[in-house]
Amino acid sequence: MDELRVVCARLAGNELVSAECAALTGGIPDTEGVAVCQRLNLIPRAAFLSLGVRCLAQAPTLDALCAQIAVLPVEAERFRVEYLSLWPQNPLPKPHVVLAVADAIQAYPDLNAPQHRFLVAAQADHLWFGEILAEPARDYRGHDAKPYRTSSSLSARLARALVNLVAPPAQSILDPFCGTGSILLEAGALGLQPFGLDNNIKMVGMTRRNVAHFGYAAQVELGDARACTQSADAIVTDLPYGRLLEQDREGLRLVLHHTAGLAPQAVYLAEEDITPWLVDAGYARVACYRVRKHHTMSRYVHHAWK
Repeated sequence: MDELRVVCARLAGNELVSAECAALTGGIPDTEGVAVCQRLNLIPRAAFLSLGVRCLAQAPTLDALCAQIAVLPVEAERFRVEYLSLWPQNPLPKPHVVLAVADAIQAYPDLNAPQHRFLVAAQADHLWFGEILAEPARDYRGHDAKPYRTSSSLSARLARALVNLVAPPAQSILDPFCGTGSILLEAGALGLQPFGLDNNIKMVGMTRRNVAHFGYAAQVELGDARACTQSADAIVTDLPYGRLLEQDREGLRLVLHHTAGLAPQAVYLAEEDITPWLVDAGYARVACYRVRKHHTMSRYVHHAWK
């Protein structure tokens, strides 16, 4: 056995995890958060992925797994074994698993400065073993401490996941409701070309200062999304919600019709499923993912293609 696997965060009610996994790795996670995938090189930019692993062995029991590991031709000098239980009812204690697998590897361990990190993962009906090759940098975390924000500002983790749905291949990102710039910061951190628009001069000022604070390059302008002429590879935006949405639903429909002509694909975050609106605006295909905000509220991520 020699295949690439990714372990994802297990967040109840967050369908965005699977979508980000598919976009970055080409794999769809199972119910325990593991996906067989095509690539691991984009995992460092991920928001909801945990580990990228080259799986080398799989067996129904720990003894059988160790027997396979003992004959593997792995380069393992100065290694460390890590254990991840993905099945709540798993009876195997971590020390027992780690010691058994370490004994099966024909090399010397180094717990403090390992050159090779191995993972043993326990799922409902099997265990598997592999070498950890990639993990997220989680560099987005610092953006939550941006100097200017409001109570409705997107978390950096969610903003990063939204950008990851379109980039790559998108290189230029348009956010026509940029607010305090959460999405623009993630696009800038990934080396993309962000353009932000907002009709509130105060928000424009805060976004410009946030972008400058982190040293990113982004164009941020004052303007109405319904009159925007800036084209891009993709739109990524958090649509107005709450009272703003209730007061001007028709205005929002006009925005969607207009922005649909500015990019071949888009990601819209909304407080309800607006798939019919997006189809009416001219998008040929729309995928909708529910993201639970708390027990009584969910938001909806729409990935739309022309």
